[in-house]
Amino acid sequence: MTVVRGPVFISYAGPDRSWAEWVAWHLHEAGHEVVLDVWDWAAGDNFVARMDEALEKATVVVALFSRSYFDIRRWTQEEWTSAVARRGRVVPLVVEPLDAADIPALLAPVIRRDLHGVEEARAVAVLLEAVDGPRRPQARPAFPGASVTSAPARPAGVPDRRPRMPRGEGLPSPESLFRTAAERTEAQELARAPRGFGSAVRPTVKPGEKEEE
Repeated sequence: MTVVRGPVFISYAGPDRSWAEWVAWHLHEAGHEVVLDVWDWAAGDNFVARMDEALEKATVVVALFSRSYFDIRRWTQEEWTSAVARRGRVVPLVVEPLDAADIPALLAPVIRRDLHGVEEARAVAVLLEAVDGPRRPQARPAFPGASVTSAPARPAGVPDRRPRMPRGEGLPSPESLFRTAAERTEAQELARAPRGFGSAVRPTVKPGEKEEE
């Protein structure tokens, strides 16, 4: 996102003046042109006219959200409603814990950032990113998926000493398991015989022996 540099108007409630001056200082140090009433408007100036002029010229209106900011008796309501009516860029920065009900419905969809509850260095980073816009990463993000681990490659010149799977060399043949053709025939008949409850298995009788009665 590219943000055009221009005047930044700080909209805040009186009780949050310390926050307003802190924000204005860091934006000025970062190279922004900042308009802050207590810094730029002199005694005798027309307050309403200066506010209207600042809102007209501002490219960004930084609104410091707090409970005091949404007090309808304060000029802040005229400031933020005017900015919304002009379709200007409003950057809400929350300076104290707020509930969703504290924020007017017209401003609820606007993305906001918290300055409270963090260290100052972090708050400065949040402030500048909120006003300048997010930046894309300079380095390629790491791949979030699971990596596939492959087997390590064998160094060149090293022989493969893994055992080979037998391919039948030296294995006995089925015929060599029987001493006679009669034994082989009998084994085949037993293999074809039904198996189950009550089935009888004929005992093997070796040649030269008599079957028991």
